[in-house]
Amino acid sequence: MDSTKTTRKLLLEQLEGGNAHVDFKQAVLGITYKQAGINVEGVPHTIWELIEHIRIAQDDILEFCKNPQYRAMDWPEDYWPQKSSPDNREQFEESIKAVLDGVEEMRELVRDPDNDLQSIFDHGDGQTLFREAMLIVDHNAYHIGQIVMIRRLLGSW
Repeated sequence: MDSTKTTRKLLLEQLEGGNAHVDFKQAVLGITYKQAGINVEGVPHTIWELIEHIRIAQDDILEFCKNPQYRAMDWPEDYWPQKSSPDNREQFEESIKAVLDGVEEMRELVRDPDNDLQSIFDHGDGQTLFREAMLIVDHNAYHIGQIVMIRRLLGSW
């Protein structure tokens, strides 16, 4: 491992994923929108709910990072989809694309040398860009693991 990597480069690698586990793209590869809505006994969420939850939370984190007039959403109701399955294949694919685009948007914020990773956001209560990027890494990794577990239970992994 290159010990001369900057914090920014290390953070970009973490956002890309795949260091300690499969990344989001691998976790959802090959799953159909119909499989995504299957309820597995003993598991509280469907794959669709997890994908949408990742998307919603990630969008909220990005909004917080970019908008000084940010208004917090209500937890937990605003962070989970209303339905346990997507309406159609297009909705499913759009959600997956939005998650991938959101990760790339955070990577762009981190990549920008004009964005100080450790400056505290004026509109927050101590949050930094570094903390918010790591929140995406951590949150996504947790739910990616759940997606893989559900796929194993469905026999589609």
